[in-house]
Amino acid sequence: MTLWWSAALIAAGATVGVGLAGSALGAWREERAGQVYELTPRYLGVALRAGAAALALACALAGGVLAAGGDARTVADSRPVRAGSAHASSGSSAQAAAGAPGSASDRVHAAPAAPAASLTSVGEPSGGRLLQGSLTGVPGQVRLWLPAQYTAHTGATVGLQALVVRAPEGELAEIWEGLAGAVAAGHANPFVVVAPDDPCALAGDDSALRRAVAARFHVATRARSWAELGVDAGSSCAAAAELAHPDAYAGAAALGGTLPHPSGAAVPAGVRLLLAQARRDLPAQAEANRLRSALLGAPDAGIRLSAVVRDISPDRERFRLARMAANYLTEEFATGAHR
Repeated sequence: MTLWWSAALIAAGATVGVGLAGSALGAWREERAGQVYELTPRYLGVALRAGAAALALACALAGGVLAAGGDARTVADSRPVRAGSAHASSGSSAQAAAGAPGSASDRVHAAPAAPAASLTSVGEPSGGRLLQGSLTGVPGQVRLWLPAQYTAHTGATVGLQALVVRAPEGELAEIWEGLAGAVAAGHANPFVVVAPDDPCALAGDDSALRRAVAARFHVATRARSWAELGVDAGSSCAAAAELAHPDAYAGAAALGGTLPHPSGAAVPAGVRLLLAQARRDLPAQAEANRLRSALLGAPDAGIRLSAVVRDISPDRERFRLARMAANYLTEEFATGAHR
């Protein structure tokens, strides 16, 4: 917004200033020409025009100063986030949470703070803060979304719960909006969200991703303080992660898309899945029904189906599905704390 005001000041100030300056010069010449006919020159009008021209040019100069200041702030905002910033407190709290080796939760405890990786602030969608870049020890690029409530929780003993989102880049905006909307409605917890550029990256073992996030951000380190959310092309990988390691997640939500084809007898106990699709998405509903049938023999499995969401466009339906998933995962986080 500052750049728009700056451009307006520069354009208006320069245009008016040059015009008034030209008018003042013309008036001065007219008064000088009158001396030939022994007329007394009157320079008041010339002075008024010149003063107004100076004021307009000063406005243009002020616009230039505002634009320079806005550029400086943009450069400052785009500098990589450092481990020594306000988020660095997460490293010490994560290290303090480390317990005896060998338990399931030990696999996701934070390692000592790694050298600063390259994460750059790229925007503030849905009131949160979006970072993009690389994490130490994690292949590929990631996007990391800090909810609006993140700063208020940095001093808390326990960090925020975390969510791995597996979705195409073009569908992430509705995911941020849906997660933030569920929190605003009072139905869900705020989550720190990690979205790999490759939706299926580290789906088999995301322990490196968890360590890298916990070393730099204030997130809970208990295994079931993490969950998976898959959208369309990423749904299969999110569901597969929960099916393979239900002890490592509070649960998973798959929103549309194709799904895995497991054998219920080979699935570990305790799987928690939400399979939700838009009402118009009949192929995804068929996939969900097939997966639920395959898991009928899985021990202690909790599978929920939903096909009630509908809206005027697919992106608005995606927003509603993300909000539903946030509500579901909040419930599973609460249950997982006692499992």
